[in-house]
Amino acid sequence: MALRCLLVDDSTHFLEAASKLLEAQGLAVVSVASTSAEALARVQELEPDVTIVDVDLNGESGFDLARQLATTFDGASMSTILTSTRSESDLAELVAVTPVLGFIPKDELSAGAICDFVADRNHGHGCRHEALVYSSTDELAAGTLPFVQQGLTCGDQLLVVLREAGRTILQEALGGDAVEIEFADAIDWYQSPEYAFQRYDRYLADHFEDGASRVRVVAEVIWPESSATVEVAGWKRYEAGISPAMASVPVSFICAYNTRELPAEIVMDARRTHPVLRTAEGARPSAHYSQPAAFVRGLEREVPELVSGRLTQSREGGAELKLDRTE
Repeated sequence: MALRCLLVDDSTHFLEAASKLLEAQGLAVVSVASTSAEALARVQELEPDVTIVDVDLNGESGFDLARQLATTFDGASMSTILTSTRSESDLAELVAVTPVLGFIPKDELSAGAICDFVADRNHGHGCRHEALVYSSTDELAAGTLPFVQQGLTCGDQLLVVLREAGRTILQEALGGDAVEIEFADAIDWYQSPEYAFQRYDRYLADHFEDGASRVRVVAEVIWPESSATVEVAGWKRYEAGISPAMASVPVSFICAYNTRELPAEIVMDARRTHPVLRTAEGARPSAHYSQPAAFVRGLEREVPELVSGRLTQSREGGAELKLDRTE
C-alpha cells in the first residue's frame, strides 16, 4: 500500500507541483493544507502516514505546527517531516529540538526521500535524539535491531554503549554482524554528564575525521539512586542538552530506558528530553517533548543546588560542554 501523505505549505504552486511529483513517484497525497488550522483538521480527518510541513506558513511557524501535531495526535502512527527552500544547516538548531523525523530541502523532496526517513534509512544531516522505553529484553532487541541493521546497510558507524547484559543481548541477536559494531561499557562511559559528553565529542570527531558520514549510537545512562536528587537532575539536564548541543552533528542516538529498573519520573522525563520515541514499530515524534531551555529552567527551580552547566555548540561546529558555576 502506498504511503499516505499530507502536504502543508502556503504556496499553491508548490502544493500543486509537489503533489504531482509525489503521486507520479508512487505516494498517495491524500490532501493539502495552507494553514496550521487546516493541517490539524486534515490530519484528524484523514490520518495520513506522514505530514510534510513547510517551516514558514505565511507568518505561522511550521515548527510550532509540528509540535502541535505531536501533542494532539499522541499515539497515532503518524510522523512529520519539515521542509523549506532554506538548507538544513541554516535550520539545524531548530530542527534538532522539534519532534519530527527530520528535514528535507524542497529541491530534494521526492517520494524516495520521504520513504527513506519513514523506513529509518535516512536521518538527515544533523542530530537525531531518540528514547526507547522498554520493559523486557525482547523489547530492547526489537526496538534497537532495525536501527542498527539499517545503519550497517547504510554504512554508518555503529556504537553500542550498554551494560554487559544489554551488550550480550544485542551481540547474540546480531550474530555475525556484531563484529562490525563497536561495543563499550556504559558504566565506564557514563561516569558523569561532563565525562560522557566529552567521550562522545572525541569519539565523533575521530570517526568523522576517518570518513564516517553518520554515527548511530545505542546507549543507556547509568542513573544514580533516586535519592541522589542533584545527580539525577544533572543527568536529566544532560539528556535535555544533547539535541541543541549536537544539532548540526550527523549523529543518531537511541537512549534506552528500562521501566523495570528506573523510577517512573525518570522514564517520564525521557519523553520530555527526547524529540523522538522509538518502539519496535519504528520512530515517531514525542508528544511530551519539552524545549530544552524550558525543561532545564524547571529542573533548576525544583533543584536549586543544580549547577548551571550548559551543553552548547562550539564555534568550530563540534559540540562541547560548558559549565557556568557560581560559588
